[in-house]
Amino acid sequence: MNIKKIGVLGSGVMGSGIAAHVASAGCQVELLDIVIDEAAPDKLAEGALAGLAKAKPALAMHPSFLKKIRPGNLRDHLDRLSDCDWVVEVVKEDLAIKRDLYTRLEPKLKAGAWISSNTSGIPLKLLVEGRGDAFRKHFVITHFFNPVRYLRLLEFVKGPEVDEQEAQAFRTWLEEALGKEVVPAYDSPTFIGNRIGIHGIMATLHMALAEKIPFEVLDMVLGDASARAKSAAFRTADLAGVDILAATAKNVYDLCPKDEVRDVFKFPEFLQWMLDNKLFGNKVKQGFFKKGPKDAKGKKTFLALDATSREYVPQVRKDWPILKELKGIDDPAEKVRTLLTSDTEAGRLAWRCIAPNLTYAVNRLGEVTDGPLNVDRAIKNGFAWELGPFETWDTLGVERVVARMRFDGQPIAPLVEQMLAKGIPSFYRWEHGIPVAQLNPKTLAYDPILEDRRVIILKREEGRGKVVAENGSCQLIDLGDDVACLAFRSKMNALDDGIIGLMEDTLQKHVPGRFKGLVVGNQGQHFSAGANLVMVLNAAKDKQFDQILEVARRLQYAGRMLTYAPFPTVAAPFNLALGGGCEMTMACQRVVGHAELYIGLVEVGVGVIPAGGGCLQMLLRMEDAMAAQNQLGPMPKVKAAFQGIGTANVNTSFDEAQRNGYLRRTDRRVMNKAFLLNEAKQEVLKMAADFQPVKERTLRLPGRGGSEALKMAVRDFQLQGLASEHDAVIMGELANILCGGDVSLVQEITEERILELEREAFTRLCGMEKTQARMDAILKTGKPLRN
Repeated sequence: MNIKKIGVLGSGVMGSGIAAHVASAGCQVELLDIVIDEAAPDKLAEGALAGLAKAKPALAMHPSFLKKIRPGNLRDHLDRLSDCDWVVEVVKEDLAIKRDLYTRLEPKLKAGAWISSNTSGIPLKLLVEGRGDAFRKHFVITHFFNPVRYLRLLEFVKGPEVDEQEAQAFRTWLEEALGKEVVPAYDSPTFIGNRIGIHGIMATLHMALAEKIPFEVLDMVLGDASARAKSAAFRTADLAGVDILAATAKNVYDLCPKDEVRDVFKFPEFLQWMLDNKLFGNKVKQGFFKKGPKDAKGKKTFLALDATSREYVPQVRKDWPILKELKGIDDPAEKVRTLLTSDTEAGRLAWRCIAPNLTYAVNRLGEVTDGPLNVDRAIKNGFAWELGPFETWDTLGVERVVARMRFDGQPIAPLVEQMLAKGIPSFYRWEHGIPVAQLNPKTLAYDPILEDRRVIILKREEGRGKVVAENGSCQLIDLGDDVACLAFRSKMNALDDGIIGLMEDTLQKHVPGRFKGLVVGNQGQHFSAGANLVMVLNAAKDKQFDQILEVARRLQYAGRMLTYAPFPTVAAPFNLALGGGCEMTMACQRVVGHAELYIGLVEVGVGVIPAGGGCLQMLLRMEDAMAAQNQLGPMPKVKAAFQGIGTANVNTSFDEAQRNGYLRRTDRRVMNKAFLLNEAKQEVLKMAADFQPVKERTLRLPGRGGSEALKMAVRDFQLQGLASEHDAVIMGELANILCGGDVSLVQEITEERILELEREAFTRLCGMEKTQARMDAILKTGKPLRN
């Protein structure tokens, strides 16, 4: 299936978000809305497009993608839809309005075009009533989650007239082109994600009000502590919109009269008061929480809504030791087990919030979808949980969960009672930490979960004995087809001695003669958040500067081996690739990166400069980028590299990084992170078919004159109060490196010389008290210190 042009009907929050995302995928978009002003008939769509340009966080992956969106109106421009491959309707949730629009739209559609609705409250069978066969055969519900760019879930509902093979082709396109987790759902009110997710929030809201528990206290145990989104329950409601939460709850209450806990979805009087007073959350800057005045140190504060006084008050903070313990646990299953089985106030509170939702999820099987896997996929990708409800059941142990529920006097789901009676221990059958079969709620047998050939799961490969070499921080895994993968697995995938050591062995011993090439990638939470700062700070405090110099040298030369390897090396970065993670990405010959890539050299924030080859890589990349703009000579590339490193710029998407020169035009974007490692593997194979080694370059750099010019610019910032004295010291070291050192006039400088300058400057800065204070601050508070 090849979808190139899309019509989006409705330019509200969801419509404009869908338009921005499909434009980011490379599609042309017609964005149409109703006419509210005869003098400016396109006003709504034009206003939405203007809003997208200002949106923070950005809803398009680069501002240039917004040029693919053409605004218009539903009265004059329906003819524009005649060459669209897909038209998605996102208008008001009113059946009469939607039907009237479909009547006018149907004659305009080209043969075979898909038409879908983003509704979650109107049954599909009512939407297609009165439509012709061609319309009905290509009509589905595509329910996106807001914000469209950042939440991967897309619930997909089709009617009986839609051909399954055609529907599968469409779903495949949605997965690959838009990067969505497409989950088939039954045509039931609010589908899967909202039905179960909103139940959890509403049940927690009722408990908070009945027991006068502050909203922020509940959020403390329902966010990162329980392996869920940091926005937890009530901040999620603010983010999505309290009015949206209420509307979804009302849909369930009105449309599901046989729901066994229907009253959970009934508005408490307090929620109605919030709606009456327009406390809708982030979009109006006040909901369950709002910004407070700055504190004595000038830092932002946040207030919480007190349900009794109905005033915003300072947040209550609980100093629960277990929350600190949980921060040190990376594995989501271990984190959930630790919290929910702990005999602590936090653990008991979390259990009381989570347990009813586990039962509710079981009772929805057969009503919202067919099995546990689709529920878990929907909740994880729609609400950003790391474990779905059924994964949580299995993590805790079904028998143990039921025993505790019985002790608490909670009802037990009938399906679970049947499982226990037949000795069925879990909702999934697991192998090597991967679910390979799921319980069929009708037959109580396990149905196999088919492997997707587009998806490589490193845990599965590890369980199959594909590990070539490993240590505590890193693994080398055989991906098949003579391609290896170097996978970091330290905390936050921070680069440490273990990773550097295995990288050296991989490039010198394991890959040559055995593999066609190497992927540098992993499946942690982030690709790599940088170097192991604790290790660097401890060495600096102990004045082990020779050790710091040697570690920097080893990291630099591991990067050089990646660049000049006699075989293909491909980086597969995603999420955070910062500092050393950025350097290792740039050191590879090719990058196949996830669209949601946050990449940059951020070392100046902790008082140092990049010392893993980052300064050299930025010079090489900026020389290419400036040459493409016909900006030749020694200074343009130096200024561009100085600005990128000196401002600790973090690119907020693959596209932004590519346009800013951090990634090359030959590098490739992958929209769906699940497919990233396989796509990187395919890139290695493609490169290996006609491999050309990278050649070293020399750089024409401005020397002492250039560095003095950059230092003068920094002094101007100091005079304006925009840079501290220590900032100037760091920037001076950076200027010296990028300009080639203390040499006169314009000279040809080797790559080796840049690396030497880089590691020497890094070591000097590590010896300074103010740099060590910056490192200490970022480790303790997570925030940069400007000293």
